[in-house]
Amino acid sequence: MLHVSTKVEQGAVVLALSGRFDFHVMEQFLSTLEQAETTHLPRHVIVDLSQVNFIDSMAIGRLVTTCQRLQQALIRFTLAGQCGEVDITLQDIDFEGIVPTVKTVEDALALPPWQHSL
Repeated sequence: MLHVSTKVEQGAVVLALSGRFDFHVMEQFLSTLEQAETTHLPRHVIVDLSQVNFIDSMAIGRLVTTCQRLQQALIRFTLAGQCGEVDITLQDIDFEGIVPTVKTVEDALALPPWQHSL
């Protein structure tokens, strides 16, 4: 089961996930993200994985497509806080080379304004 909480910090939407992030909770993740985008119109979306204890290939794929979609809309997308088995899994596939990743939400919030090249 996945729990998602949403907050706005410094103009960024932070989605804090906890539990298992897998195929079974994809619709919950997507609807929460869509609601946050519609409500807050962010320039930066941060997904906090610090409390996620499992991630499957469907969730990884969804993070990649979400990153691509948001970047096309000129919205920065950053993952933060992955640890334990989730961090090992993402390192094994060089995920940091695909989706921007930082150690903490605070690090994500401290990133300079995103300059998207067209």
